[in-house]
Amino acid sequence: MSSALVWMGSARALSIEPTQDDSILAQMITRELELRHLASDALFAERKPMVGQLILKAIDPSRSLLTQEDIRQADIDRLPDQIERGLLDTVYQLYGLSLTRSEERLDYWLDILNQGVGSIDLTDNEELRVRNKETPWVTDLTSLKDLWRKQLENQAIGLLLADRTENETYKALTRRYNSQKNRIGQTRPDDIFAGVINAYAGAYDPHTSYLPPADSETFNINMSLSLQGIGAVLQTEDEFTKVVSLIPGGPAEMDGRLKPADRILSIAQGSEPFEDVVGWRLDEVVQKIRGPKGSQVRLEVQAGDDAPNREIVLIRDRVQLEEQSAKGQVIEAGTNGEKIGIIKIPTFYSDFTAKQAGDPNYRSTTRDVKKLLNELRNQDVQGVIIDLRNNGGGSLQEAYELFGLFIPRGPVVQIQSAGGRTDVRGDRDPDVSWEGPMAVLVNRLSASASEIFAGAVQDYGRGLVIGSQTFGKGTVQALLPVNEGQLKLTIAKFYRISGQSTQHQGVIPDIQFPSAFDPKEIGESALDTALPWDQIRSLRYRPLDTPQARVAQLIDRHQARIASDPNFKALLKRTERALELSSETGISLHLATRIKEREYNNQALLNIENARRTGLGLPTIKSVSELESDAKDADPKDDASLMESARILLDEIQINPRLAGL
Repeated sequence: MSSALVWMGSARALSIEPTQDDSILAQMITRELELRHLASDALFAERKPMVGQLILKAIDPSRSLLTQEDIRQADIDRLPDQIERGLLDTVYQLYGLSLTRSEERLDYWLDILNQGVGSIDLTDNEELRVRNKETPWVTDLTSLKDLWRKQLENQAIGLLLADRTENETYKALTRRYNSQKNRIGQTRPDDIFAGVINAYAGAYDPHTSYLPPADSETFNINMSLSLQGIGAVLQTEDEFTKVVSLIPGGPAEMDGRLKPADRILSIAQGSEPFEDVVGWRLDEVVQKIRGPKGSQVRLEVQAGDDAPNREIVLIRDRVQLEEQSAKGQVIEAGTNGEKIGIIKIPTFYSDFTAKQAGDPNYRSTTRDVKKLLNELRNQDVQGVIIDLRNNGGGSLQEAYELFGLFIPRGPVVQIQSAGGRTDVRGDRDPDVSWEGPMAVLVNRLSASASEIFAGAVQDYGRGLVIGSQTFGKGTVQALLPVNEGQLKLTIAKFYRISGQSTQHQGVIPDIQFPSAFDPKEIGESALDTALPWDQIRSLRYRPLDTPQARVAQLIDRHQARIASDPNFKALLKRTERALELSSETGISLHLATRIKEREYNNQALLNIENARRTGLGLPTIKSVSELESDAKDADPKDDASLMESARILLDEIQINPRLAGL
């Protein structure tokens, strides 16, 4: 299957040709998507022209390998129909061209580095523009090489800012690029096929994908991108492996230093030297991080281009069920020592094996929270906050059964399938474990089952929802076997009892806090092909209260209080600073300028922290490095969002006549 197309400018092109089996499988998968996916034919017809752009994004995410002429010759508008017919030659050649260009770029960089220290000019007042979907591809190879030069300069500055010497920087980059060259030659045919099909499937929605045949470990990686060794969810972004989220109860989450959006730059085993992993395949990075329980892995990570590199030492372990379980505590939040109970739920869990075996003491979220509510009642708390921050979901059944602890009975969630059938799930148990005041605390990483619970609390008026807009993951996926591998596709959608979808929009809190996560980077709305928000018929249910009627009054009290709260003022300033940095569209390639920018940013963070400490009567610190501490050992009173949520709940108790008498 040779192509009639000839791309100009490359001396050769890496050739990986589609097989007859590839052709048949492509036709089968596209047909199954048409028949079984939740999206309507009309919606996919509208999105079908996006397939070509999604393929380009998959093979050249930083728009630094292909030119406008390459894309013109590929005629990407024809690719969706070609894939449906099993005609994969053109798209395979486009992938091959991108691999060839990757090799040419590496050779270009290595040629410069081979000229020795000083061959990279870091004194020009130039910028590397942030390249995204709004950035046009360059016009020709000359412009492409100029972009490559700027990328090299930026990577060199990144290492120099990490306190590498000039000589160390050149050696590190040389090792990195030689390693990446070796990996290009290891590209597998099924990598190309999966990339093509996943780009096509991605036009339906971002959670639909093809999983090629693999052994059990690799299958698990493809399925969930989870790392058993440290408990993190990763994805590839440009040349970097990026942390998406942390698994509750895993070593990384318990350590507290690894954060969502961190980039993993290099990995070391125990006391061995670090190995640069920039440009590596995701599965290769995973294999480096995984290892025997009890062994040590060291990660060099970075929050952003000019953020300081951080070394994090973790001990590999299995995710501990005990650490995933709900935990309770009591905090004094009022001026007169009023107590609020906090129940932190990292995930919605249930020990199905023990339950099926008839174990009367099996663990579940609902069972554990019921016990905690009894304990909190005995401690005379005036209200309860359910903390769902960073809770990515879990058992749907546990979400609606948990809500049943707070209401007599009633519907909690609607699930609508591709055929239009709607299934209603809810609480049938008339017993109520907590009738008193309550609130739910959420953030951008509260997703799926967390959104169902928070949405039900809001719809019933059972309490206040406080925090930042949730993730917006309101779809259900299922696995479908195909000839080779499996197809993960979206088959249903969650809806609140009010009829509103949690998809894309998530849950909007009654009282909103500043978010530490950029919605352009984290959340369903950050995904180009996320299914839209919509609504269906509302169910019949009886709201228990209308706390939204008092929100304006609560916000007035909240605003007056945080104006003098050192912790919350610091939270606001850190958030503002993070959003300001994330909105920048260009990166200076002048080393001295970048050093000054880093110093300015570090000083800004230091000033924010010291203002907080001064306001609390604490000693100030002298460097940003002192900011990093174990979050697990932090005083709950320093958790600005948690403490302010407790104070808001106390305000609600004071101004709500119904609650005041409880």
